[in-house]
Amino acid sequence: MNVQLSERLMRSSLVLCLCSAVFACGGGSDGDSTNASAPLPEPVQASTADLTPDAVMDRSRRTPTPAPAPTPTPVPTGTAANASCGLNGTAGIQAEILQRVNALRAAGAVCGSKTYAATTPLNWNSMLLTAATGHSADMAKNNYFSHTSLDGRTFDQRITAAGYSWSAVGENIAAGQTSVQSVMTSWINSPGHCQNLMNPSYRDIGVACVRNDAATYRLYWTMDLGRSR
Repeated sequence: MNVQLSERLMRSSLVLCLCSAVFACGGGSDGDSTNASAPLPEPVQASTADLTPDAVMDRSRRTPTPAPAPTPTPVPTGTAANASCGLNGTAGIQAEILQRVNALRAAGAVCGSKTYAATTPLNWNSMLLTAATGHSADMAKNNYFSHTSLDGRTFDQRITAAGYSWSAVGENIAAGQTSVQSVMTSWINSPGHCQNLMNPSYRDIGVACVRNDAATYRLYWTMDLGRSR
């Protein structure tokens, strides 16, 4: 491991530890999160968290009506490799992400102090993929890491602009992880991110990874989740 990589990993670990503590006490900066097990009515209320190189946001507009478990929609064939950081060849990362997320939801999980029972699988959604790809591409091109775009847009505004009409929506981002397994491990091991993955409000998902070797973290991941109206 070279000195530059070692310093980068040490810096990321320090930020993760600090921001995990901030999330636990309900403060922080740059990310929005609503208690996944008890969505709040309007107006939207949120606490904040920022876990670089992993961050989590979740916003719910209303308490969802329980629905029977659907059969998850498969990822369309021919998914663009430019939304997959060149990983897994032309097949891309999306099918593996969907399989791993739905396996987690089917098994149930402990996310920090919260225990989640098995819940419904997620369906792949092309509009959420569009929003996720756009944000990952923007972070990679402009070398920044945040849920807020440089033009000031928030994650829910980007998802709405992609055409997704939602009643609940959330976002996980990550940077630097070089495989689906590593990014999923990072998200699962972080209570806030894990809660987003297990949130029973959600029905849809889109995930993208965009690479720029000239940027700080090289690989930039965005996972958008939601429930349509």
